[in-house]
Amino acid sequence: MSMFFGFMTALVSIGSAVLIVMLIVKGFMNGDRTRKESFELALQKGIYDPTIIRPEKRPGGNAALGWGIALLAIGIAQVIGFITLGIWNDAAIGALVPLFLGIGLIIFHVIVKRNAVDIEKNGKPVQLVPGAGRTDGDTNQDQ
Repeated sequence: MSMFFGFMTALVSIGSAVLIVMLIVKGFMNGDRTRKESFELALQKGIYDPTIIRPEKRPGGNAALGWGIALLAIGIAQVIGFITLGIWNDAAIGALVPLFLGIGLIIFHVIVKRNAVDIEKNGKPVQLVPGAGRTDGDTNQDQ
């Protein structure tokens, strides 16, 4: 019975971890796609605004930290529970997967925050006007 319980706990933990990672990746992909589409629409209207792709201040930005703390807490709770139930040897993987995923997400958050690079911006979008900035010599070369 304890072998089955350990196997099922490990299976649920691994499945949950895979699902969480897939949801995070899908969220990043959807956000990138939406920003790129918005940027292309702005360019079609003649507006160059780099803040569409890389916003000055991203709201929140702490999702990895939140998920990391949650998974770390779940892993610690499972470790304590399995040790008190006396089934640690059979169910260790079920507790270690969320525990180390949580630690990994917290480390990821720290690395991303440390390596964040500020991009110089003028604060205002640039309006692109056809023919602006050309001289008579430039116009003759295009013909």
